[in-house]
Amino acid sequence: MLLPTARGPLSAGVIAALLDVEAQPPVLTAVDEPARLVADPDFQLALWIALHDGEFDGVGAERAEQPEVVRWREALSERWLAALREMTAPMVRDAGGDTASPARIGDHLISLMRSSHTALYSFIESKATAIQLRELVTAKSLSEPETEIDRVPAVAIAAHNTMSVLRRGTASAIGHQTAAAGIALLFDRRLAAGLHRIGGRPAPSVAVPPEERWTRMLNESREHLSAHPGKTQDLLHAAAAAIALEACLCRHLLRSWTQATPVLEPVRTLAVIGTDAALGTQLRPDTQNLLKFG
Repeated sequence: MLLPTARGPLSAGVIAALLDVEAQPPVLTAVDEPARLVADPDFQLALWIALHDGEFDGVGAERAEQPEVVRWREALSERWLAALREMTAPMVRDAGGDTASPARIGDHLISLMRSSHTALYSFIESKATAIQLRELVTAKSLSEPETEIDRVPAVAIAAHNTMSVLRRGTASAIGHQTAAAGIALLFDRRLAAGLHRIGGRPAPSVAVPPEERWTRMLNESREHLSAHPGKTQDLLHAAAAAIALEACLCRHLLRSWTQATPVLEPVRTLAVIGTDAALGTQLRPDTQNLLKFG
């Protein structure tokens, strides 16, 4: 995979660390407004690069574990996790999370799902064009190797980053996966209907049907919290994060389509890694001092 083109000083800083180019290390400051970070292409791309567990073309996999890259990863992840916690607090509270019990975790999760209903699902079933459906699939398939990260909007990268940072805790990982299973159950049906309406091909069948995956993850949530009841809030916040980012992505897509603005970013010029041009204007002397948080 090609190393993405930086979208600002933060992503330029992570790229510099991967390429072993001297740059100022990150400095963690106050948490940003969560909504601002969701839509910040520089922050989200920087976090995505720092979290990426694969090998970029021309960059050895061992570079990802160098101290400078690890510092970026930890600082960016901590900042995003704090923003997610702030973003999801009202959702969890409204879903009864303040008094949540492991035995009723299914009710709490379903309440979260209902509170985040998005008009996008109805739109893709009844109105979306073939081009819009392709844009939708591209924006939601960031984990696929052929996806062009340089063209994906910040909110789609944010959804992927959320999944990655929440893998660190077992309860958080299970909560996110359970919510993702519920989202897929709703989304896949509408997408299939939309594809059928325009005469498109149905999505390839998956190994585990959405209904079965939802039931399996819900049971796993109950079992985990029965053994670790103190992790209920962590699980709910992670589930709420998956749902909140899905809603943000849906709003972005609908807004772009209704306002006739591009969903995907324009094609950027790629530079050859390992040359001065690889960083280009990303590491100009006047921006070196911006490679920090705040």
